[in-house]
Amino acid sequence: MTLPSRIGPAEVAALWPVGPVTALTPLSAVSINAAWRVQAHAGAFHLRVYRDPRRERAEVEHHAVRLARTCGISTPDLLVTRGGGTLARLHGHWAALFEVAPGARVPRPDLTPAHAAALGAFLADLHSRLPESVPFEVPALAPPASVPVTLDRLRVIEAAILALPHPDATDGWALERTRQRLAHLRAAPSPDDLPALPTCFVHGDFHDGNVFFHAGVPAAVIDWEQPRLAPRAWEAVRCLHLSLRLDPVLGGAFLRAYRGHLPLLPEELRRGAELYAALQERNVWVSESVYLRGNPGPRAFIRPPPYLPFPQAWEASGLR
Repeated sequence: MTLPSRIGPAEVAALWPVGPVTALTPLSAVSINAAWRVQAHAGAFHLRVYRDPRRERAEVEHHAVRLARTCGISTPDLLVTRGGGTLARLHGHWAALFEVAPGARVPRPDLTPAHAAALGAFLADLHSRLPESVPFEVPALAPPASVPVTLDRLRVIEAAILALPHPDATDGWALERTRQRLAHLRAAPSPDDLPALPTCFVHGDFHDGNVFFHAGVPAAVIDWEQPRLAPRAWEAVRCLHLSLRLDPVLGGAFLRAYRGHLPLLPEELRRGAELYAALQERNVWVSESVYLRGNPGPRAFIRPPPYLPFPQAWEASGLR
């Protein structure tokens, strides 16, 4: 569904009791949703307009936010609409208004070992506070797609990129990486028999972009749209990869801080890395979003070639 590019201040004021809205500033992001910073008589807020048309998907996030706050986790609260719920219809989409998170993001290139340690400690604190199960429906971490299915999806992506009338450098990167992934999956895919690990309720999208810092310390975590039942080790490895690029110094600081709060044995971390590797190998969300669904946001995730299979990058990092 096409997201709105413009929203009027009066539309927001009509749905939420925040008084007159004086400014609506679009927020550029790689999110699949649309977002604005709202300045109103009652203060500053964050407006999210969901791309997914399913109400239940947004409701899961709202349940997760309320649960996290009950557990003492710092995360922005939701505002109640004039109708009494936390969701409103705006330009044919579901929308929600959040408090603004305290602090600010730290740009990924500026992350230091101290920031990495703070992220590790913060994630361990989340894991220790969140319950193993929740009183609302949360998806389990989905198993990876089969190799044949992934090959078919990559071939469709390849054809879509080749059909572009005016491809740019990023499209060239995507095409080359797609072809390298196809070659890897044909030659040496990860095994399908994944290691078994205990699961619990996790944030699901914990990385530096969703953590706000104040004075060098994490002040809040945002974006509970993808909570799931998954192994703790999987979420730790995911952050090591996405936020810290498996940098040995940053990753080492992260793991030492995490283990200072919660046990995470090397064997459990290894199995979490194997699970993450298989899921990454079969994950085509970025390319499908950009080239098949017309969502330009994830283009920011397309990196230059070569494609490096995760097990090779994990082994080279020396993280244990």
